[in-house]
Amino acid sequence: MHNLDPVEVVYFDEIGGVPLMRNNQVIKRPADPAELTKIYTDEAINFIEKNKDNPFFLYLPHTMLHVPLGVSEEFKGTSQWGEYGDTIQELDHNVGRIFDMLEKHDLGEETVVIYASDNGRGPGRNSSQKIQGHKLSTYEGGIRVPAIAWGMGIRKGNITNEVLNAMDWYPTMATLADIKLPSRLIIDGRDISPLLKGETDSVPDAGAGSALNTAAPLTRRWNPPGEWEPLITREEYLNAFFYHGAHGALSAVRWKHWKLHLNPSLRLFDLEADPGETKPIRNNRTISRKLRGMTVLFQEEMRRDARPGGDSLFEY
Repeated sequence: MHNLDPVEVVYFDEIGGVPLMRNNQVIKRPADPAELTKIYTDEAINFIEKNKDNPFFLYLPHTMLHVPLGVSEEFKGTSQWGEYGDTIQELDHNVGRIFDMLEKHDLGEETVVIYASDNGRGPGRNSSQKIQGHKLSTYEGGIRVPAIAWGMGIRKGNITNEVLNAMDWYPTMATLADIKLPSRLIIDGRDISPLLKGETDSVPDAGAGSALNTAAPLTRRWNPPGEWEPLITREEYLNAFFYHGAHGALSAVRWKHWKLHLNPSLRLFDLEADPGETKPIRNNRTISRKLRGMTVLFQEEMRRDARPGGDSLFEY
């Protein structure tokens, strides 16, 4: 029922702590962080067992590695990274249990597995890594996360430097399931299925028609005023990323390997040459102005077209 954040669990004290629940039934109170990774995986495996003969969608958002960390006795001391590393070891083992279940029922050829995270780690990076920042920051250490795709039709053994975000999974998974998204939905994500399958080495253009839902982001507003029209193409804008900081303010914009920090002043970085974001570029006014223009267009798009979360336009 909660991510067990120490700042917020105090609100459950008067009812005995945060409950562990299955649907509306309280299984245990308070929840024990050390048990959650195995328990969640057990539930996922039971779900696969029950639905193995039919198409299914399984979303498994583990509480770990959110604080407070929880690791079972079986995995304590199994890493060289202390409790944090031990918790990773346990999570890795239980992800393996999911794959074992798919193999057991010969589901690997007709299943796609996406492994991803939501933000960079709280403690930041270790001394051997060039990037800086941590969770709640918009430096690369706060927003670079794992993204691994495996299974039906996915190109094996390929590593790409293409920049993706979580919203891309929606139209992509719809395409892999052979579902055409309704044209009246405004979609921010891009269909990256051709990249995953090895049909392209980059995210396909929205207007290319190379997959079922590649045109999905074309539902977004595009009518740049005169100042920006000759500087920014529609495709460039659709492939830009806009990062909001911990306080909700728009903090940075990225396009390809360029990143423009907006606060407290404009600072442009070349992430290819400087992934640690330590050396601002001061002599590339064209790129700086392009990214600043994208920021203006994005803010106007959100002002006019912001969609309420969870608003469903599907008809069944």
